[in-house]
Amino acid sequence: MVDDNKSAAGAMILDLTPVFAAVVSRSDLISLPLIPVRFTLLLQQETSCIDPLSKLVIWPPSSWQRRLFMKSGRSGVVVCCLNVMLLGLFCVSAAFAQTKGGLISLTKEQILEGSKKEGKIKVVPGHDESAIPTLVKAFQKKYSYLQVTWAIVGGIEGAQRELFQMTAGATTTDAFSPSSSFFSEYLGKNLIKRYDYAAMAKAGHLKIPMEMIDDSGVIVWLGSNTGILTYNSKLVPPDRAPKTWDSCLDSYFGGKFSVDSKPNVLSWLAASWGEEKLLAFAKRLKQNKPLFSRGNTRNITMLAAGEVVMNCGMYIHTADRLMKKDPSAPIKMVIPNPFPISYHEPEAVYVNSKNPHAALLWIEFLASREGQDAAESIEPGRGSFFVEGTLAHKLAKGSNVSLCGGECRHREEKLIQRIAVEAWGLPKVGAQPR
Repeated sequence: MVDDNKSAAGAMILDLTPVFAAVVSRSDLISLPLIPVRFTLLLQQETSCIDPLSKLVIWPPSSWQRRLFMKSGRSGVVVCCLNVMLLGLFCVSAAFAQTKGGLISLTKEQILEGSKKEGKIKVVPGHDESAIPTLVKAFQKKYSYLQVTWAIVGGIEGAQRELFQMTAGATTTDAFSPSSSFFSEYLGKNLIKRYDYAAMAKAGHLKIPMEMIDDSGVIVWLGSNTGILTYNSKLVPPDRAPKTWDSCLDSYFGGKFSVDSKPNVLSWLAASWGEEKLLAFAKRLKQNKPLFSRGNTRNITMLAAGEVVMNCGMYIHTADRLMKKDPSAPIKMVIPNPFPISYHEPEAVYVNSKNPHAALLWIEFLASREGQDAAESIEPGRGSFFVEGTLAHKLAKGSNVSLCGGECRHREEKLIQRIAVEAWGLPKVGAQPR
């Protein structure tokens, strides 16, 4: 039973009923301060353990149990500990497994109860600004009792400013999208609340595909980015249309194709090729005289205008967006072999969040089919390829996927630096040569 005077978010579930029965039988009672330290620490843990037999909530104790515990004596405490060890061994082991490394695990009931007490949430997602209102509306339809406010963070400077604010505790953000440029700093400065998504997903308390959970355990990847080849069908005849990454090395396209000077898409090929093969490819690509241009939108616009005839490494959602806006645009897409896909849209709970339970519901919603459909309705190709029905999932079927997962994304910035500066000789990543 959860005490009415204590938040369920702080409950630990241990079956102490037989323990208190044993303590009642003792006459040599003393005060609470002699309770072993481990119980004092358990009181502070925001985690839970389910007794597989009784399914009872047994920590924190109810008010009557706590009053009784206040009277427990040294012998009673020993009996208590022995009862926990002998009668609740499974539960104690599970509790400590869930709190290993300081990770926090909650039940669905605790998450819902906590979110209702909070009543609001501020989110800073990584989705495109045009998609966020749709996501928020769908989320509020499901959780009408939550008042949602949102903001966006744009570019490296914006992400760095957000990082400074979080470090100083000068933000009201609850759920946010960590910038891949500063992953090590978010984790190193302990700016992410250490929820054990894997434990909660396995137990069914959060419906999140296990594959979405980052290796760190505290970040969830809610989307995908996919890399393709695109060409201008008016300028490239069908028999010369690009088919593989080797097309980027074909002299036919020499001096007439573009590549993003921040080569995210190319970096994802390291998952299949390895870094050294990728760097060798990048050096050969430069020898074919590409036009380095920063940004997918700029590159697809140049392609549609006929300023170049092909692009090597385009986001599929960028190409799709232009083709929907202008169906007459002479753009053709090619799924190359290997087909680079990266984890995208990382989401986490800020360590100082005032509404962490609502933040967990937000993340769970974005991972759900409902949330994925909402995102895909605005940006096809940005949904997670782990979720059936998304464009990325459909395209990945039957393709030789080069998957840039959590570990790959963590080192992505360094690899991009090597390609742009070391292999291409650019002054910096994202440079726009004149």
